[in-house]
Amino acid sequence: MRATERPLETIRVTATATSLAAFDAWFAGARAELTADLCDLVALPTLTPAEEIAFPWLRDRLRAIGCTVRLEPRHPSLAGHPDANRNPWLAFEASARGALHAELAGGPATPRVLFSAHIDVVPGGRHYPDAFKPIVRSGAVHGRGTADTKGNIVMLMGALSFLHEQGIVPTRHVAIDFVNEEEVGGNGALSTLLHGREAEEVVVLEPTSFEVFHGHRGCLEFSLHVRGRSTHMGCDRGWSAIDGAVQFVDALRLLEADLIVEAASDPDFGSWPRPLQINVSAIHGGEWHGSTPEDCIVSGAFGFLPQTSPGDVRRLLEGARAAIADPVSARASEFVFDGIHNDAYRGRGHAPVARRLRQAALRAGIPPRPPRAWNVSCDARLYHHVGGLPTVIWGCGDLGAAHSNHESLAIDQLRLGIATLVEFLTEGTGA
Repeated sequence: MRATERPLETIRVTATATSLAAFDAWFAGARAELTADLCDLVALPTLTPAEEIAFPWLRDRLRAIGCTVRLEPRHPSLAGHPDANRNPWLAFEASARGALHAELAGGPATPRVLFSAHIDVVPGGRHYPDAFKPIVRSGAVHGRGTADTKGNIVMLMGALSFLHEQGIVPTRHVAIDFVNEEEVGGNGALSTLLHGREAEEVVVLEPTSFEVFHGHRGCLEFSLHVRGRSTHMGCDRGWSAIDGAVQFVDALRLLEADLIVEAASDPDFGSWPRPLQINVSAIHGGEWHGSTPEDCIVSGAFGFLPQTSPGDVRRLLEGARAAIADPVSARASEFVFDGIHNDAYRGRGHAPVARRLRQAALRAGIPPRPPRAWNVSCDARLYHHVGGLPTVIWGCGDLGAAHSNHESLAIDQLRLGIATLVEFLTEGTGA
């Protein structure tokens, strides 16, 4: 061996140490700007149908790091697609319900990775009056969307910024869809797929605490209008719609418990304490305080695993309705299914994209976890079912903080996420 030669292992260690030092120095300098970017994005109240207010902000930052950006209007065939969500915003102009699509070229003949991130957030809630006034406290940004999923948008743009500033060409051609309406059914992602998407792998960014999921459960929203018989409270000929609603809810609790026991043997979902859920989200009922209530509406969301179809869920709900004690009221009570109807999906835990992303996370310092699917629903099923694309779900942020009155994201999570994406996008280059 010549004096100038070094063993390959030594070269790798030196390159890794150099790379880590360069990344740490970059992040230390970029920390304040990343924090400010997350605050700026959270301050934009991107509630459906106002997601587009974030597009100028995103466009400017994406172009500054070398991305090409275009606005893609809603696809004209969206409303007639069976996976579309029937909501009021379908009547809006197509240009007002579009997605922002960005591209960053990799090296010659590099495979394509598509990232998908939703712009919309859930409402701030009556207990969260300052949801869109971000606060930086104890090393974290607090506010609506920090975890779900604006933190992931800042994380991805941070990784691309690092590569741009360091002059590193990614080993993947990067495409990004910033979509709307994820929280209300997924029409934004469906529209982009109808326009046509080609990719070797898809990463849907969601608050998974850096766990890589290769599938997710489905979700069907429902409402049951329970009918009672109204009389004066002193008369025994009435029947309470609220009592019927309580009986229906009790039946749902028993049904959920049975389904969870069955799901315990599922290799992709069985490790969750609650791999599926039947969530009763609202109950509205009653008229006058001295009358037997004639009407009560129970609304909720039914989570289900891939071996169950939305049709199966409807039959299970019909069975729960039979628990209403008054047979006349049970027959008169009506279901409405006009909300989210997300299918479940199951990919492969050891698909190349899942394996590469887990390895990148491990190199970034994130402890490994066994492959499994998520007990939550998101846009990923559309990329799998409609696009036929290998799809995983991954990102920074804690699901327990999402949709909550204490939603926040630690800036140190951004560091781990950016480091993982840099590893993922430069695999094999020693960069």
